[in-house]
Amino acid sequence: MTNKRLADTGQYESFRDQSGRSIINLAGGFGLQVPQVIEQVYGQAESMGLSNRVLLSEPLIRLCRTVADMLPDSLSTSYVCSSGDEAFEGALKLCKGLHPNRRSIAYLTGGDYGCLSYGRILNNPAENAEIMRFLGINLKPISSTADLQRLDLSHCFAFCHPYVYQGSGGRFAVSPAPLLSEAYALTSKYGVPTIGYDVDTCLGLLGTMFGFQKARLTPDILVIGGGLSGGAIPIGMYVCPESMAYKVYGRSTPAKHGSTTAGNPMSCVAALAALEHAQVIDAPKHCEQNGLALAATLSSLSARPVGGFVAVPLPSNTDRAALRGHLYRAGVFVSHLQGSDLVLRPPVCSRRDNLLQAAERIMEVMTNEVTNAA
Repeated sequence: MTNKRLADTGQYESFRDQSGRSIINLAGGFGLQVPQVIEQVYGQAESMGLSNRVLLSEPLIRLCRTVADMLPDSLSTSYVCSSGDEAFEGALKLCKGLHPNRRSIAYLTGGDYGCLSYGRILNNPAENAEIMRFLGINLKPISSTADLQRLDLSHCFAFCHPYVYQGSGGRFAVSPAPLLSEAYALTSKYGVPTIGYDVDTCLGLLGTMFGFQKARLTPDILVIGGGLSGGAIPIGMYVCPESMAYKVYGRSTPAKHGSTTAGNPMSCVAALAALEHAQVIDAPKHCEQNGLALAATLSSLSARPVGGFVAVPLPSNTDRAALRGHLYRAGVFVSHLQGSDLVLRPPVCSRRDNLLQAAERIMEVMTNEVTNAA
């Protein structure tokens, strides 16, 4: 990332970089400088910005109660962390505490599990073999029902899956409910906790408030983050049954679990404001309609909506790094390109007119790419 790609100011789905260029962000999240969130964070900063993890605060308690009220009864106990990636690591730590003698992780391949130790291993085992050896774990990759039928899960301490992944041929899609359903049945047989990685998909980005609602399967542990920050202050949580938490941590307060500033009042207020605003704007419907509108505008490129996301197939000879650079120079910022699709991820609070403007820029760039390739 060069200095020309440093965000200087922004709001909702757009930002201006340090060169003065106006950019439409299609890399996910909640949105930048959303007034309804920022005002509440400023208000909390005036009374108390940070607290250590030993002291509970009213925003922390209110956030845990709010999330518990939004989730199924089994997901009642929250551990608040500094990011979704950190929450995923914490969830795996809890699972290891439940099964200290097991050393394997089963997981759905093709997902993005974040950038910390376990996430890097699951994202790319070959490049992170040293970390895997250091942690002393083995992997049980799952990409089909045939994989499930061959696996002995008796040595696994967790089964992890995202709610979107790169499926057959590297195509971006919602993680297949039939496969997850069969995996849940098998993990239940072996007493393996299931972890739903909802960091990139919560708060409406799949057309449901949470990813498990799209899959219609409730995991043992749900990991959320990403858009939960309201685009203001990073925060993440993993939520699990009280009985599971008690077995490993006893009655220790959830505030003691995580990094030094995890669950600080300002980040909790940001999350509360994001949850409130997501409900006010009916984020699931808003995101899904944005995805449909963006895909319709890009229909000549065979774009297809995936909840609130849009996947545009790329020719096999596409120079992904060059395409990403061309899009940025045209005023559109996208995530790092992997798989066979260009994945557009409009933030939760995206405004329709700006998304359609981004679509026009994408059409121009993609048309030029095809012409140049020919």
